[in-house]
Amino acid sequence: MNIKPPTGYTSVSPLLKNHRVALPTGEQTPAFVHDTHALPLSFSEIAPAARDYPVAFLSSDGGKTFTLTAVLGLQQNQNMYLMDDGHWDRRVYLPAYVRRYPFCMAHVTKNGDLQGEHVVCVDDSAIDADGDELFDEKGEALPTWSRIESFVTEYERDLARSEEFCKLLAGIGLLEPISVTAELGEFTMQLAGLHRIQKEALANLPEKSLRILLQGDAMDAVFAHLWSLTNFQRMLDRRSVFPEVSPENGHRPN
Repeated sequence: MNIKPPTGYTSVSPLLKNHRVALPTGEQTPAFVHDTHALPLSFSEIAPAARDYPVAFLSSDGGKTFTLTAVLGLQQNQNMYLMDDGHWDRRVYLPAYVRRYPFCMAHVTKNGDLQGEHVVCVDDSAIDADGDELFDEKGEALPTWSRIESFVTEYERDLARSEEFCKLLAGIGLLEPISVTAELGEFTMQLAGLHRIQKEALANLPEKSLRILLQGDAMDAVFAHLWSLTNFQRMLDRRSVFPEVSPENGHRPN
């Protein structure tokens, strides 16, 4: 059995009842968010995330599949929402992808084939003999783990809703690539693979497709996405306090 870790996780293992886990304290952020310019969003996160981030559709396979994404930076490997103390900007929404760490639900592969099942896993770096106990001596879940498990499980369900939303939009031909590029003095903003909903295509949707969008919360999510694109300009304003990424190592200069 092989387990494919989610983006940002180096290696994960199925959570065992005898595992002790070093849980994040206070407002700690996992190391991988320091070098990422985009994070996946679940469906119910679209509205709160749209207040603070550009919400786009990211494709890494030429438009075959899409991931609903919060854009965090104007360059590759740049997160403009981390403050000097390493904490996430307390004034903005913190994506659930960060809040679930070091846990995740990972896909299982057997004999090279992706299985339908998911396994609750933990980042190997967080397994620590001096960490927090999650189960008692009888193997029963402690309150801490019950809360975390509920959150991680519900988040995974909501990620599936996000995936279906992306498939719906792509299936009715609403997504188009966007080129986010700007020359500002010596600074170049350029991100690849981003897509948005095409307003003209939305306005001319056939009645059948429009009815599909009007079911559930899909249309609300569409408008939240479109409104969120104005946050690209806000990110340009944020850049005044965030130097560009160092080309040598992908980090901000000290």
